[in-house]
Amino acid sequence: MPSLSGATRILNRKNTYEESAKATLVYFWSMSCSECAQSIKNLKELERIFGDRLTVHAIHMPREKEDYSETLVKEKIKQLDIIYPVYLDNELKISDRFGNKFVPAFYIFDQQQQLRFFKAGYFALKLLQQKIERII
Repeated sequence: MPSLSGATRILNRKNTYEESAKATLVYFWSMSCSECAQSIKNLKELERIFGDRLTVHAIHMPREKEDYSETLVKEKIKQLDIIYPVYLDNELKISDRFGNKFVPAFYIFDQQQQLRFFKAGYFALKLLQQKIERII
């Protein structure tokens, strides 16, 4: 799994990586992406299903000018009730390290931090639960 270092800021930092987690989901999103807001709502169901067997890290990848506003991103996080860590990737360091160009985008890593699944786009959500179950 590529490093998550280089974020402009990490919000919800208290929810850090769990060593006991069997899978890690790295989710790229942007507050200006309507599909991303819906995806986040669906990710809450995965959190409920998998609990502490799944760790989620959200990487906020700006696409438009207002996406660079930490204040606006914080408001969106509150509105969407996001509880997992949100990495503000305003300099695209994390996005570049992953080679990610899309939102929403989903990367699932196993406990050994090996990439086991990648998919971009809203419809990837349909595959996530099945892929996570296979890893766990």
